[in-house]
Amino acid sequence: MSPDGLHTWFLDGLARNPNGPALAIHGREWTYTELHALAGRYADRLIADAGRPPRRVGILAAKSIEAYAGLLGALYVGAAYVPLGPEVPLARNVAVARSAGVDALVTDASGAEQAACLQEVVRDPRERTGDDGGEAGTGIRAEDGDGLAYVLFTSGSTGTPKGVPVSHANVGAFLRAAGRRYDFDERDRFSQIYELTFDLAVFDLFMAWSVGACVCSMTRLHALDPVRAARRNGLTVWHTTPSLVGAVQARNGLPAGGLDGLRHSIFCGEALPAATARAWHRAAPASTIHNIYGPTELTIACTAHTWDPERDPTDTGTVPIGVPHEGLDVLLLGEGGEIRQDVGELCVTGDQMFAGYLDPAADTGRFLEHDGRRWYRTGDRVRYERDVGLVHLGRTDQQVKIRGYRVELGEIESAVRRITGQDAAALLLGEPAAEIAVFVFGDTPVDLPALAKRLAGDLPGYMVPGHLWPLPKAPLNRHGKIDRGSLRAAAAQRLDRPAGE
Repeated sequence: MSPDGLHTWFLDGLARNPNGPALAIHGREWTYTELHALAGRYADRLIADAGRPPRRVGILAAKSIEAYAGLLGALYVGAAYVPLGPEVPLARNVAVARSAGVDALVTDASGAEQAACLQEVVRDPRERTGDDGGEAGTGIRAEDGDGLAYVLFTSGSTGTPKGVPVSHANVGAFLRAAGRRYDFDERDRFSQIYELTFDLAVFDLFMAWSVGACVCSMTRLHALDPVRAARRNGLTVWHTTPSLVGAVQARNGLPAGGLDGLRHSIFCGEALPAATARAWHRAAPASTIHNIYGPTELTIACTAHTWDPERDPTDTGTVPIGVPHEGLDVLLLGEGGEIRQDVGELCVTGDQMFAGYLDPAADTGRFLEHDGRRWYRTGDRVRYERDVGLVHLGRTDQQVKIRGYRVELGEIESAVRRITGQDAAALLLGEPAAEIAVFVFGDTPVDLPALAKRLAGDLPGYMVPGHLWPLPKAPLNRHGKIDRGSLRAAAAQRLDRPAGE
């Protein structure tokens, strides 16, 4: 596989399957040769408009041909691409573009209005359709001096988005490690549900393109009917968050055997409930189910586990996150800063680890110096088990204090999942008079008094929720994860108090 820039993984697919489909959007397909030519025209326009190759290209477009070809065109000219979602508030896109140093834009119709407003930030922000009938670009440039492939932004605790620059070396290490795990080939057809502002989209695009397979772009609405979407697109690989599957289940959208054409199903972005894995397996009996884990800072995913209902532990109610990729090392950090062998905060180092945030001030507290190496602190608590590797226990930032006791909200969620077989979200409400509320998701009726009694028997008294509320489905954010802000607002409404209390 390709040892060089991210775009060379697409060129591998081009060489392997030049006349095969590279991209499908709403029923229209582009071959590798066609998409390569279009990306070349974008590259030429990017250089012609600026009079020089840009360094950071903002992709202000929906999941359209402009977005995909523009992304490749940016890589072709040696620039890093910076996704700017048209559905994202303008103020955030302005902050992101300014922080990343965006000096060129690719837009489509959905991003045109915001592009006009970004003129103060981006030099020469003209719409670049690229499809002007010209010849394909004749040369592909090497990446620029800092070696970045893309820059993504995650939420910051201060309210300011944190820029995560990911190098070609980082993403190449991931693609090589992941490529050894799967048997993808040019006959596969991948779902592409994630927005380009989410790094899991990179998995879909470049894992598929590296082997000459087809990427099938779809909206969240399409993904909520996976049986229809899979059959319409001939999908063999499905990749999504577990919460999106929960929303599908709430619609009774997972009939037994309905996804029998899938070979691989990949889940990431949040904990995968074992009940969700079982429900998906009933719908996709021929598919291998993979649970992958990793923050953006460790490039897409840094561990992986193949679901095995007979072998996997059941005490957390979630599927293990597994073992680290080749080229990565892990350690577990105890609460007192000691290195532990059993349970602790997961710290990772290796060739997938980014070098640091765009703003160095954001590095504070995120790295550990140990044994002469720099480790990224994920903020996730895990347990090591010899047979399955790492088991996710929750977030360290979900640790709260109640009546002087330290409480992991993830432990309460795990207890609810174990008892009910349904996913749940726990919230701390009403500080300083702290109380815990839990939403239990799913259409299956839950005997709440019986659940409360079981929790009282399984958990210390200070951890037992004061409120248990059923909800048919979890509210999701635009990346398909549980929207805890919406849950907090819903809890405040039920308790008739301001959401900020």
